[in-house]
Amino acid sequence: MPTQFLYPRLEYPRPDRQRGTVEGHDWLNLNGPWQFRFDPDRRGFDEKWYEPDAIDWREQIIVPFCWESLAAWGEGDAAGNDHYYSTRVFRNPIEVTRENHRSALRYEVGWYRRRVEIPDNEAWRNKRVILTIGAADFFTDCWCNGRHLGHHEGGYTPFEFDLTDALVEADGKRHALIVLRVEDPMDNSEQPVGKQWRWYTTTSGIWQTVFIEPRGNAHIRCFRFAGDIDARSVRLTAQCDNAEEGAILEVEIAEPDGIRTEQVPVRDGLAERIISLENMQLWDPNSPFLYNTILRLRHDDTVLDTVRTYFGMRKIDFEIAQESGAPTALRVNGVPRYLRGALYQSFYPDGVYTASSVDVIKDDIAYAKKVGFNFLRIHIKVDDPLLYYWADKLGMLLMADMPNFGEGGDTASGRRRFETMMREAIERDFNHPSIFAWCLFNETWGFGGQTSFLEKLLAPPPAPAGSDNAVVATEAKKSAELPRPQEWVQQMWELAKHLDPTRLVEDMSVCHWEHLDYYLHCDTDINSWHFYISDYEKAKEHIRKVVTSTFIGSTFNYVPGFQHKGQPLINSEYGGVGALDGDRDVSWSFKFLTNELRRYQQIAAYIYTELHDVEWEYNGFLNYDRTAKDFGYDPRIINESNTLPIDAPPVRKVRPGETVTLEVCSSHYSTRPHHNVWLNWEMGGMDTSGRVHQDLQKGRVAIAFPHRKVTLAHVLRLTMPDAPMLCTLLLSARTADGEVVARNFVNFFVADGYPPVREETPRTLILRGHPAEWAAAEWDQGAQDRDQARAEDCCAGFGRGWFEWMLPLDGADLARARRIKVLCEASSHRVDTPQTDLDVHSTTLRMTLNGVRVYEGTLRNHPHDARGVLSYLRGGLGAYGYLVHAFAEGDLLRQIREAGENGVLRLNCSVPKEALVVGGLTIYGAECGRFPVSPMVIVEW
Repeated sequence: MPTQFLYPRLEYPRPDRQRGTVEGHDWLNLNGPWQFRFDPDRRGFDEKWYEPDAIDWREQIIVPFCWESLAAWGEGDAAGNDHYYSTRVFRNPIEVTRENHRSALRYEVGWYRRRVEIPDNEAWRNKRVILTIGAADFFTDCWCNGRHLGHHEGGYTPFEFDLTDALVEADGKRHALIVLRVEDPMDNSEQPVGKQWRWYTTTSGIWQTVFIEPRGNAHIRCFRFAGDIDARSVRLTAQCDNAEEGAILEVEIAEPDGIRTEQVPVRDGLAERIISLENMQLWDPNSPFLYNTILRLRHDDTVLDTVRTYFGMRKIDFEIAQESGAPTALRVNGVPRYLRGALYQSFYPDGVYTASSVDVIKDDIAYAKKVGFNFLRIHIKVDDPLLYYWADKLGMLLMADMPNFGEGGDTASGRRRFETMMREAIERDFNHPSIFAWCLFNETWGFGGQTSFLEKLLAPPPAPAGSDNAVVATEAKKSAELPRPQEWVQQMWELAKHLDPTRLVEDMSVCHWEHLDYYLHCDTDINSWHFYISDYEKAKEHIRKVVTSTFIGSTFNYVPGFQHKGQPLINSEYGGVGALDGDRDVSWSFKFLTNELRRYQQIAAYIYTELHDVEWEYNGFLNYDRTAKDFGYDPRIINESNTLPIDAPPVRKVRPGETVTLEVCSSHYSTRPHHNVWLNWEMGGMDTSGRVHQDLQKGRVAIAFPHRKVTLAHVLRLTMPDAPMLCTLLLSARTADGEVVARNFVNFFVADGYPPVREETPRTLILRGHPAEWAAAEWDQGAQDRDQARAEDCCAGFGRGWFEWMLPLDGADLARARRIKVLCEASSHRVDTPQTDLDVHSTTLRMTLNGVRVYEGTLRNHPHDARGVLSYLRGGLGAYGYLVHAFAEGDLLRQIREAGENGVLRLNCSVPKEALVVGGLTIYGAECGRFPVSPMVIVEW
């Protein structure tokens, strides 16, 4: 059943201010198919498309999805990581590609039309009939039954039209023919657009729920709940339009111990009261308690309006550091909390700006909590109100960005539109306890910092047809004298603090090390910075420099005339994979970068880029289609309230028998303090013959584990094993009763040279083949050359084919052998390097000795993630394979012996010609991949 097309997004769109309760009875959801027409030549006004007629328009669009989305045209089920926009919106669709679609010529005007019958019941009688559009980008006009009801400008906040006086009656019922014209110019530089400005797919037209509800002439227009947890009270302020003298606002609050009701008089349209909450229950991420509330506007015994809502009692602040260089912690409800955030861009492959289902929103929040994040930064987008609602319900803190205007949009018009949007967004979302901070500007977006960057990103747009040239021609903008950008940013910060004194406000999320250096902090509640570095040593030094440069009175990271006053220092964007780095593993850099951030108590929070991939940007925990990537470890090891930061690189090459010193810190920010804590360590590894060794080092020591602090816990001195191997050191902090309260791990590659091609022991003969020293090879789609194989310590072929190594026996008599074991690390081979996930690239591996088959099986994938330790140590991207074992004894061993010639063993690894599963082949050496083994034959005597 195609419910996505028939009835998309059925839920009431604003649970924070809900009038209707039963759709079809006391409110109407207008999501779903609307008649639709593009207007390429802007003829609709002149031809009066808004006038009623009996002829249906030929085309349909699915509301509430933007024109550019697949979901708008009923194609949402086909969306995916590589398919996320519709060509229907483009004037020359055949010429549009993934590379140019963000700048390709598209339609700028669309007309919507829908017939609606207004219910005839007690909920609607004697009420105004109000049409609300959650958001439409960017200029919207509305007609009802041919009558123009108004014009709206903006792309992120709701607006409404009163249909009442334009309704027509027929057969005893009221009818509306609603026509909407929405225009979204391609030149959107002077609009608040966020990342629609040539970065990701644009959003044009309606993109949030459209609905109709009855409302009294006297009604509750807006309201605020401002909690004061210190006074155990909440201040209610409500604006009531057209309320007559004597009107009362009845406030019904569901408290933990019962229902309490307050009668608040309305004077001059305003109802205000401070309401005490004796048995106050707080909202926080671990226990997101909400006070469900009903507001009723009454006059005498008549209920004029009813709105269901809720509020949460939550306080966000910080204690100004009293000493220079002392750490400042963010506090939730007066308690220091270490905030672990992810950048949340909230784009969707099927709906672009709009989630196809509220379950997608809930799942994003649930996944973020699952991997250890306790807040999300909603990135330069005023989002769907349902996102904020579910963050309130599920306990996810939010930093809410304001969308920037486009490059070149810093004009009087651009600034006016930004300010209008900011005012409306703060008013709409003030009551959400999940929002703890507003971020007004991001880096230098809109101020010129992205222009050169986009030149690298964008392919040239397809050439417009001759008749289209007039559409893209624009007049030069005439800007009046404006205050300098920094001065205007400061003005907006002061305005935001006036509009909402209950939250933190960040003036600009700063990228100090690139773009335009003069766009740093002015006045701000948060001192933030960004970095994208994939090299451990460079990242370590960068973080150290930022921390040591930040102290009271420091001008580091501030524009001239401003200085650090002791605000919390947070990293508001970081990662090892930048925007243009392609589809690569993020698990490796996420761990060591986060580890470095957690070593400093001066850093109060961090925001990793990002929760999910978006279109061409591949640095998320999730793919764009929300399938999970495989990290090879639990991210909560480092991304949790408690962890054990280590002053060490993620992998380090050491000599056999070398003594290593490690500083281990404790970062203890769980709600519940832990006492009597012990540091436990175990080290194990695999040697170059594939044998696993446990308890190479093991110990336990009592450590300091102070609550809400970062401190040195212990200095470990470890002696590496005498034999070459890849070792992993596991660390855990445990209470006396064995509860694990923090974890971490680090790797050591113990080696003093490449393993020998021949190694003898009293019981075995080990013969190794170097990946680059194959004796013969043949691949139907080509293979790496020897120089590349030698540099990477792996060999790879495409399609079907084989590698063969000649392993000299040098007089060893196989007649004495009891068993032969074949061991190698192998995977399929693909040209790209995406992080391991459910999109597998499988192949078949066959191994023969002297032409005798000893193994055949399927290799699932060509994985890339943090398990590819040796590949990363070698400078690669985390590729690794699967450990493959084969054994030959008895008759099989006899066949191998009899097929031998010239005193050698021929080890052949192939993707056979008759294989059905074909995906190339990679064979790894002892210094590449996941395991310290080369392709080898072990003869057991």
